[in-house]
Amino acid sequence: MCALLTLFLPSVLMLNKSIVKVFSIYVFAFSFLFASKPANDADIWFHLKTGQEIIQTGLIPRTEIYSSTNYGIPFVAHGWLSGLLFYVVYSSIGLRTLTFLTALLAALAFWIVFRRTRSHPFIAGLATLLAVWAAVPTLGVKPRVFTLLFASVYLALLDNFAREGKGRRIWWLIPLMVVWVNLHGGFFIGSALIAVTLIGVPLDAWAAGENVRTVWPRVKTLALVFVGCLLAGLVNPYGVKMYTVSLQVLTSPVFQETVVDWLSPDFHRREFLPLLLLISLTSAALALSPKRVRPRELLLLLLMLYSTLKTNRQVAIFALVAAPLLAEHLYNWLVSTSFGRSFKQLPSSYSSKTTKLAYLLLLPLLAFGFRLKSTVYGPPNQQRLLLPINAVQYLREREIKGNTFTDPNVWGAYILWALPSNPVYIDGRGVYPEEFVREYVDIISGKIDWRPPFDRYGVKLVMIKPNSYLARELGMESGWQRLYEDEMAVVFERR
Repeated sequence: MCALLTLFLPSVLMLNKSIVKVFSIYVFAFSFLFASKPANDADIWFHLKTGQEIIQTGLIPRTEIYSSTNYGIPFVAHGWLSGLLFYVVYSSIGLRTLTFLTALLAALAFWIVFRRTRSHPFIAGLATLLAVWAAVPTLGVKPRVFTLLFASVYLALLDNFAREGKGRRIWWLIPLMVVWVNLHGGFFIGSALIAVTLIGVPLDAWAAGENVRTVWPRVKTLALVFVGCLLAGLVNPYGVKMYTVSLQVLTSPVFQETVVDWLSPDFHRREFLPLLLLISLTSAALALSPKRVRPRELLLLLLMLYSTLKTNRQVAIFALVAAPLLAEHLYNWLVSTSFGRSFKQLPSSYSSKTTKLAYLLLLPLLAFGFRLKSTVYGPPNQQRLLLPINAVQYLREREIKGNTFTDPNVWGAYILWALPSNPVYIDGRGVYPEEFVREYVDIISGKIDWRPPFDRYGVKLVMIKPNSYLARELGMESGWQRLYEDEMAVVFERR
């Protein structure tokens, strides 16, 4: 086996610079293809509604006005700027363009990872694509893509500063935070990355046998940047509430126990197998590499791994951290073996024939483009968007209005967008009190009687999945009639 690899690797690695350049384009293109997903995250609709409200009123929302259950309570619109940008794109160009742009931003985030990785370009590319594949379950048309991009930029600038200890670009983290805090509630990840680097820099010096005092200027600068970013996070319409509400949601037991995005990755599900592969290969590369991993990098990897195993929302951030370490230490191991020494070879110079061949290799990407056109960028329908579009259209055409209960709760976001005259019972926003959310979970799971809450909040319409517990209950209830049903949803109305 080793002999075969010895014969094969030189033929691959001695390709000229055109092949390497085309491979780099492939990395970006396939990152884009991986990140291209239909707009099937229902939360996008309340972000669009927020943007619409800002455009129409000229004001950033501060109170809840869309629900029949918690009308008038204080509301912190995390990602209000994302909602505004999304609405401008959606209203002027359309949902397909918004889908394209969010996939492009995600691809850019991983392209930054690829470019900053210290490894052979082929190994760096494969590690990057594995990272994108692992992050796919958390990607899509959602403001979280901004956190992905900003975290990638932060990691690149922090890693460069930690290694070299000079340059003014590190100060760009502060103005970037001003933008990030208004785009998405994951902005606190930026401060966390700075804090880990702040701790890790002296640990790196200590592990290398250097005098820790030599890195004091770097530590001092990072401390100032850290404080600056904390203060920059206050530059938002809600001030310190942007921090406190984020922490409340982050530490809420009901969110961690019931919201799909907050659950731990389920490795019995096929979509999380790439994450398992990324964790396994990164661990193996670190163990086999003759070069010891820096304490700063190991600390960051372990913290991100813990965060990812606690909640799958952090899978993409872990992928940003793990990919460069996988590529670097896999490369270090390979070049230490007899069959991997060819990875030390640099690409040869350009030649006309191989250049033409290299660019011909880009043609297969067209096939993937046509595939995306039919699967991701095709006409919106409820199977692709995972929304009760037909049921909503039925209610809109017949002007059937009233307080509307939905299961799953995220359908409420589409209701408040598509049926603004129908106040929702709940949706996917974090505005609802924890006790109320827990009661909702108990209702749809059959733990408590649904009748008292429905009477208390004046529920007139119920839009739920046909095979749900409530569908069976309401189907046998004389006070409710079935208005509409398809494979996606069934609608009941109070008589």
